[in-house]
Amino acid sequence: MGDFTSSFWSIFIAVVTIASLIGTGWLALANMAKSTSAGETTGHVWDEDLIEYDNPLPRWWLYMFFITLAFGTAYVILYPGLGSFQGAFNWSQISQYEQEMADAQERYGDLFDRYAQADVEELAKDEVAMKSAARLFSQTCALCHGSDARGAPGIPNLVDNDWIYGDSPGKILATIQNGRTGIMPGWEPVLGGPEGVRDVVEYVLTLSGQSGDSERVARGEAQYRTVCVACHNLDGSGNQALGGMNLADDIWVHGNSVEQLTTVIGQGVQNQMPAHLELLGEAKTRLLAGYVVKLSGN
Repeated sequence: MGDFTSSFWSIFIAVVTIASLIGTGWLALANMAKSTSAGETTGHVWDEDLIEYDNPLPRWWLYMFFITLAFGTAYVILYPGLGSFQGAFNWSQISQYEQEMADAQERYGDLFDRYAQADVEELAKDEVAMKSAARLFSQTCALCHGSDARGAPGIPNLVDNDWIYGDSPGKILATIQNGRTGIMPGWEPVLGGPEGVRDVVEYVLTLSGQSGDSERVARGEAQYRTVCVACHNLDGSGNQALGGMNLADDIWVHGNSVEQLTTVIGQGVQNQMPAHLELLGEAKTRLLAGYVVKLSGN
């Protein structure tokens, strides 16, 4: 509620909440005070003989309703529920999060301080540390890379031998801590339109041992040597300093069909690996780096 630029919505929500509690309480009291004669009906009849009787609500149901109202009233007094009013306990999600983090630091601080100073390769060999890292990976990284770390279309596989920025522990740690932004520009205008893109696609296929149209391959090679070589190297092995992917193996992050390559080369793609150092801290990012090193068999 503190994000609102006007106090109107805070007041509006508080008024509606209080009015709802009062209105439902009055409705329940009105039904409790209501008395009807035995056998009196509302006059509604269905299917000729199905009659609606005008009987009061059961007392047990009304008592439970009053208990619910009392609970709701106590809740909005003690906890946030009336607009921007924080409640008598002054509770907030932020304060609870900070308290839980403080409790975790008190309980696990010494252990994580040790991890923060440890070498990534040594952490990869520490079975106790890797159990913590596996849980951390499932909570933080599995959404993109999968629970088995094998990635998905457009997301790198972490258990193969293909590394866009390098597979050394230091490079893996840098990727996790600082993030990466991979940009493949769309080259269709530079290559002279769709036909030029298709020529380069045919040549790129040959780099990984696949066959291509010989005439297109010849034209595509000339284009490749002019436009693509800086990022992907002359032999297609990829320039890891720039994040240029290896085109000469059989591992393709964005797919290796003619249609997929045409889209990537012609329109371009952009991938984002978020930086996790500020979110997780030194110790946890080192744990994750050690876990990825272990997964990859390095």
